Amino acid sequence: MDFASGKLQRNFNVTDNILRRHSPTELRAHSLPNISPSSKQSAEYPHQVYLHASQVFESLLPKVDRDKEVIRYARRGDGEVPRIPFRDDRIKRETYNLAFTTLKYQQLIETVLIESGFFIQHPVSDEDQSLVTVILCDLMNRNFRLPPPVPNTATIPLVTEVQETLMKAKTKLNGALARNRIKHQALSLEVLLPEKVREKDKCSSTMPIYVWVNILKQSVRSVISYLREQDYEQVRHLDRLEGKTFYLDPLCADVLAFPASTKEMWRGHPLLEEGYLVLQDRTCSLACHAARTIMETEGDVLHTHVGTGRTAAHGATFLDQGKSNLFACGVSGPQHVQEVESFLGKLSINNVRLLQEDFLALDPADPKFKNVKVVLVTPRCSRSGVNNAVDFLMNEGEDATMLRDLSKEALQTERVYELAGHHCRLLQQAFKFPKLEAIVYLTRSIYEEENEEVILKTLEFANSLPENKRIRFKSYHPMMSKKESDTQKDKFLRVEPSDKANGCFLAVLAREPDPGEKPQEVIARAAATGVIDEVTTIDPVTGELIVHGRRRKDATQAKRSGNKPIFPHHRSNSKHNGVPVTSLVKMRMTEKRNVVPPHAQAKPASSKPASSLSASSSVEGNPAPLHPRRSPSKHQGDKERTK
Repeated sequence: MDFASGKLQRNFNVTDNILRRHSPTELRAHSLPNISPSSKQSAEYPHQVYLHASQVFESLLPKVDRDKEVIRYARRGDGEVPRIPFRDDRIKRETYNLAFTTLKYQQLIETVLIESGFFIQHPVSDEDQSLVTVILCDLMNRNFRLPPPVPNTATIPLVTEVQETLMKAKTKLNGALARNRIKHQALSLEVLLPEKVREKDKCSSTMPIYVWVNILKQSVRSVISYLREQDYEQVRHLDRLEGKTFYLDPLCADVLAFPASTKEMWRGHPLLEEGYLVLQDRTCSLACHAARTIMETEGDVLHTHVGTGRTAAHGATFLDQGKSNLFACGVSGPQHVQEVESFLGKLSINNVRLLQEDFLALDPADPKFKNVKVVLVTPRCSRSGVNNAVDFLMNEGEDATMLRDLSKEALQTERVYELAGHHCRLLQQAFKFPKLEAIVYLTRSIYEEENEEVILKTLEFANSLPENKRIRFKSYHPMMSKKESDTQKDKFLRVEPSDKANGCFLAVLAREPDPGEKPQEVIARAAATGVIDEVTTIDPVTGELIVHGRRRKDATQAKRSGNKPIFPHHRSNSKHNGVPVTSLVKMRMTEKRNVVPPHAQAKPASSKPASSLSASSSVEGNPAPLHPRRSPSKHQGDKERTK
């Protein structure tokens, strides 16, 4: 994009010059380790991961009639993901990763269990069926090699029993799997997955890591200097990210990208733990920068879905910590509040206000929202543009039900329209805030029903309101100013999902500038109400004489003003027939003030003040009328000046 480089330079200068607070010396204590292929996560799962994953998997199973189930599950969660008290983020990530993998291979696993006759020799209760499916999925990906126990972790007897039972049936299970691979000519298990699911997995394995710089603690320039001191090289293209390199995003001047091979290195890194850098998906940063670009005056921001609080935190770093607030909706309870507040405190952010209410339940007339200028709408969409589902879930705190949707090749049309309807209601709610200037709308969807169609329907709604409630809005490009956006045909930002970044759709709906009244209209309206008297001016464009007005004065004011022009502040350089408009107005005013009364006409002309003699006078002794009813032509004006 042509505007990328200019936008980058402008944002970088603002960020670096205004928020330069620390030097790189504070970062030097946190040296980055060398990048090596050995820095990979251990493939062994603790027993509690199998139990947690079976609970998540069972709750995310697609809803089908009980009589049509191939294998019967207890469905204890009944579609709701249980709240599991994870020991740490690593256990949580491994749990969701194993559950997501099982969902993708569910049909194959159930086929293998049935064709091998496993249930004939080893009956399984409905309550234990999900655990059997999860552990079999893990064994299939290990070529039926039982993993060693993880040191310093508790052993769960039920998990051990299921593992041993499956290993006893290893030959029949492996044979059934081999027959399915031969049937589909699959050299690996991945080939048995739907094509779109395979593409997402492939992109996820090579997708760069994105972090944004907390400019309240460190400037972007300081972080870049620190990375260079650590022998990291800045590259100009994402394709060149490998080893010890980093990339500065052209659209988000505080976002850095690192190679996918550094994923495990960054998790738990001191720079993240101490709040200098924040690991987050790039799509969220794009939305925050769009809100920053469109926000022209100081005010508050309202975020519809708080999640982990990372998007709210990023947006808050662009606001004045002492004057503006960012309201974040949707905290689910005291534990969620504590987690988000702890995260914000680590980043030294104190202007985020957490709200437990759902965005649709807010009262826009509440006094605390009187300064809300921008609403950031990030709905729970289809996430069809997300490739790294588990990483996205961990970073954004999204609902785990997204794993069920992304484990399939496509989403049902009814579900897409249901989501789009909800998005429209969110945008319509945003229009109700009295001081609203702009709405930033972000989805990670590839469906037009959730993107362009929602925007068009929303604009139609906003512009069809009654006259007394109507506020005209229009679309602007998210990464451009209003003036720049007016020159662009495309008003949306679309990022296609790839191995470089997740896909997204970003739109900005902003209030149209109020043209206001022209100066001539203001004067004419004042003259019509009797506030001022009529005054003649000359239109600088057409050259026509226009009757307006002048402010009324009492006798004292007129005496004090003397022969000063009525509009001493007028500085127009426009000309009429070669004479500046200001001069013409002043000369006409002077002529009116110095009209000779009838009883004094006998006096010689030389007794008149010198100031009354002007090149703009018409016939001697008969000054031109001050308020002509008809605009003279150009030739008439030339003839009068010649005389």
